[in-house]
Amino acid sequence: MLKIFFAAATLVVASSALAADKPATHRYLVERTFPAGALDGVDAAAKQKVNANNKTLDVAWEKSYANANKTKLYCVYTGPSEAAVRDAAKLNGLPVDVMTEIPADLKAEPAGAVQEIATGHHRYLVKRSGSPRVRSEGDAKFGVTLLTSYGAAQDSYWVYSAPNFSAVESAAKAAGAPFESISEIPETLYPY
Repeated sequence: MLKIFFAAATLVVASSALAADKPATHRYLVERTFPAGALDGVDAAAKQKVNANNKTLDVAWEKSYANANKTKLYCVYTGPSEAAVRDAAKLNGLPVDVMTEIPADLKAEPAGAVQEIATGHHRYLVKRSGSPRVRSEGDAKFGVTLLTSYGAAQDSYWVYSAPNFSAVESAAKAAGAPFESISEIPETLYPY
């Protein structure tokens, strides 16, 4: 019995030491701007190369939201630090316009979840400065549905399904939730 106790104690100490060596993971939303056509031809091989480069820096790509002409991406990453995510971008030859740590999902969804939207609806990303309190009780009146959101101290990002741009804008105004920008994001790119 004493041997089992010491074996278990050794295992606990060893696993604690390994956990201490592993850096903390942070989440970031990276805004990127590309010239028109730059993202054409991003295939499984290109994604594999990006993922392999990211892995060397303990960085992982969760998903990217793209505007209609794929000139603007909003990419969700995890990594040990902002510097590591920036280094991964450099290693992959990817631009970084703005990087925001997003420590909390204000409305969480499972990692890699595919966002389903209603027929006739579009998807929009709303960027807000500061930490606004967003009420969603008026969203139904305008046909707007919150899909997910990412929170940060300075900025927050909200992904909605809505029939059109003006519905998102009207719902935000009715809720008293000012916004910095609203971008239609019809496509989501995944690392696989």
